[in-house]
Amino acid sequence: MLKLPFRGAALAAALFLSATAARAGAQGADPGWPREIVTDTATITIYQPQAEKLNGIVLSGRSAVAAVIKGKSAPVFGIVWFTARAQTDRDARTVSIDQLAVTNARFPNITAEQETHFRSLVNPRVDKWQFTMALDRFEASLTEAAAEQRSADSLNTTPPAIIFSNVPAVLLLYTGEPVLRPLPNTSFKAVVNTPAFVVFDSAGGKYYLNGGPLWYAAAAPKGPWSKISKPPAAISALVPDSMQQDSAPPGAPPKIVVATTPTELVVTDGDPKWAPVTGTDLLYVSNTEGAILKDLNDQHTYVLLSGRWFSSKTFAGPWAFVRPDSLPKSFAKIPPAFAKADVLASVPGTQQATDALLDAQVPQTAAIDRATAKVVVEYDGDPKFAPVPGTSIMYATNTASQVLKIDANYYVCDKGVWFGSIGPRGPWAVSDSVPKAVQAIPPESPVYNVKYVQVYEATPTIVYVGYTPGYTWAYPYYGTVVYGTGYYYRPYYGPVVYYPPPITYGVAIRYNPWTGWTVGFGYSTPFFYAGYHARPPYYGGYWGPYGRPPYPPPYYRPPYGGYPGYRPPPPGYRPPAPGYRPPGGAYPTPYGSNNLYRQPTNQARVAPPSAVTRDVQSGNFNKTKPNNVVAGKDGNVYRQNGSQWQQNTNTGWQNTGGASGSAKSATQPSTRPSTQPSTQPAARPSVPNDVPRTQQSREHGQQKTQQYNQAKSGGSQSHSAPKASARPSGGGGRRP
Repeated sequence: MLKLPFRGAALAAALFLSATAARAGAQGADPGWPREIVTDTATITIYQPQAEKLNGIVLSGRSAVAAVIKGKSAPVFGIVWFTARAQTDRDARTVSIDQLAVTNARFPNITAEQETHFRSLVNPRVDKWQFTMALDRFEASLTEAAAEQRSADSLNTTPPAIIFSNVPAVLLLYTGEPVLRPLPNTSFKAVVNTPAFVVFDSAGGKYYLNGGPLWYAAAAPKGPWSKISKPPAAISALVPDSMQQDSAPPGAPPKIVVATTPTELVVTDGDPKWAPVTGTDLLYVSNTEGAILKDLNDQHTYVLLSGRWFSSKTFAGPWAFVRPDSLPKSFAKIPPAFAKADVLASVPGTQQATDALLDAQVPQTAAIDRATAKVVVEYDGDPKFAPVPGTSIMYATNTASQVLKIDANYYVCDKGVWFGSIGPRGPWAVSDSVPKAVQAIPPESPVYNVKYVQVYEATPTIVYVGYTPGYTWAYPYYGTVVYGTGYYYRPYYGPVVYYPPPITYGVAIRYNPWTGWTVGFGYSTPFFYAGYHARPPYYGGYWGPYGRPPYPPPYYRPPYGGYPGYRPPPPGYRPPAPGYRPPGGAYPTPYGSNNLYRQPTNQARVAPPSAVTRDVQSGNFNKTKPNNVVAGKDGNVYRQNGSQWQQNTNTGWQNTGGASGSAKSATQPSTRPSTQPSTQPAARPSVPNDVPRTQQSREHGQQKTQQYNQAKSGGSQSHSAPKASARPSGGGGRRP
């Protein structure tokens, strides 16, 4: 029997989710490391925490600390092992680390009595420590962690149809055969199962297609399409004026390529022009925005689509999926300065792929107020359910919501929040647990993505939730991140409503380390934006509006969960192309706007800061101390002094020798070194391999954080990027 309002065991202390995010506001809220906390008896310096494992929002880690007793000048160095809560705000690009609990502490170079004293100075205060870290710093710290990087299970790798064009072209993709639905208050009908704006005028017997300032006409929805100067005034009135006033792309208007099955269009500016990739055995096509490479050893051509590689001997195919860890070795040698270096995010072992993998593991979190969190589930008639393959779960097919029937209870996952009820129509209450059966949902099901939404903790008033990018259809896959499951899901067609399914191919979605996932149409983004921004109440667009429509039917919806970072752009906005790099190498960072909890329909659910705040100490950034002290896995403290690594010993800092190889993790204090002077000269200690790697990751995170802050201070690409022009592309690009 479902319990309402669900489990309500009180926490010892409330998590510090929303309050921290509200105060953070930007990565600038992370002033840097180390931090200092001053007590009545000592000054404690905390060096940048080092992650050991991230399980949901539970972080296990360690940090080097230094304590100076008042009146003393020499610090005593040690290591604190801890567990903590890690709450993420992707909009602010920050992580709050709080509710720390000490699992172990070690001050290796002092007597046992002295160590007991220093533990008494540090341990009782740790539970009040709270640190805001830049998300890029935090993700980089996970490089040395035992972070889970398993691949999503059983994704479909069947290649889509791949069409190449050497003249400007746009893919007009229908999800199956074109389906018409009447537009209220007009005599027209819209083709609903396409992202583009396609309207049928029965009086004139013509179909009209809009792409911003461009208009096309055809006698049938699948064409052939011809460019026209303008449509009838009543048709033109359906599209906002701002979308039609943009200047048309120079040159010949693009041809319209129609498809009704999973298809990708790759466009080159004339015949493909091959150029060498410096330092590799690869060639690449230079006159396309797509990613087309040729390996000179196997003579295969490789194309990158939705984060997946496909290969063929010729452009005509047949094409075969290539698992990323089976790519030719030359791919890993692609230099970062390469014109299409964004492909490195899809090459296992590269820094770009590692960053993408780590980002795919860190959840976006929020504190949900039970009292204010509401959800409305609307069905097209009586609720209809279909089985989830391989499970006893049923899912609703005739609603824009993701409703599951598990045993005798009903659950809905709505914008990253779980609700439960004893009936399919509610009443709904925030759920403080996720049924275990959800984890068995296979990717063959259109509700697969809900398994990436978790409930972490709960109190009688607050439920702490989060989701990883799998909820927005981005998945780790053999050392890289891919978009979509690769499966075709059947749409729902009602007399009035149309519910499109999530798709993997057909909108030229690509991952760019500088801008995240982008979607486009293969030549010019106005074809996407005209469809999306068509003037209500007549036409809502294939993916919009997100949530419950505020206007009369027909109703539309985006795929479950939306696309990564789904946020309606303003009319006329043109984002950068997938290969675009911000000036100066700035790093706006992936998923930067992928916070579903910040969407208007979700904001009322999030608990106010006053409901989750507690007394904390965040410490003051000490600019005079370098962030060069590392807590080794072996339980010793090391620092980098120029190019030399040093270990803290009972006689101070001592230069180390070469690397010692893999160090064993120390979860308990090792044997204390003798404090008695030795008559034999001590051998120079070796620095464990994990120590320099940790410092390298720390420096990488610092670099990414600085790049992000530079981009932010100089104006990010959001809503200020250069407009897309006519370009030979495999994808125009929308910052999802």
